[in-house]
Amino acid sequence: MNPLMLLPKLIGVAKPLLGIAKPLISNPLVKIASDKIVGGIEHSIEKKKIIRAKEIEAEQNVSIEQVRQQQHSIKDEILTIKITAIFIAMFLPFTQPYMEKGMEILRNAPTEFWWAVLIVYSGSFGLSTLNNIKGKK
Repeated sequence: MNPLMLLPKLIGVAKPLLGIAKPLISNPLVKIASDKIVGGIEHSIEKKKIIRAKEIEAEQNVSIEQVRQQQHSIKDEILTIKITAIFIAMFLPFTQPYMEKGMEILRNAPTEFWWAVLIVYSGSFGLSTLNNIKGKK
């Protein structure tokens, strides 16, 4: 069956439906309501676009900040390696006399020295750890 043969029948059915809808569409109240609905939908779409653009911008800023923080991560690694090396050296027989002498010197170190060490380590590990915790939340 040729679909074009159905076209006159479809037009015959569509004309009365259009006749009912035409006065409804030309009604000023329907126009106002439809304009409000369409305007609301357009506003919602625009709002979603703006929010998504802000989210993308925020993600890019976070990525840039993570790259900046990674530039300083090498000092964290160096400090970790130094602490580990000192700990290992305490148990190696050929370094124990030197470690014992070094610990004796550290026992007599002034309080200011320990404050300086505390500031260096907390500044390196403390701030980067805090930033990592903040970033995960």
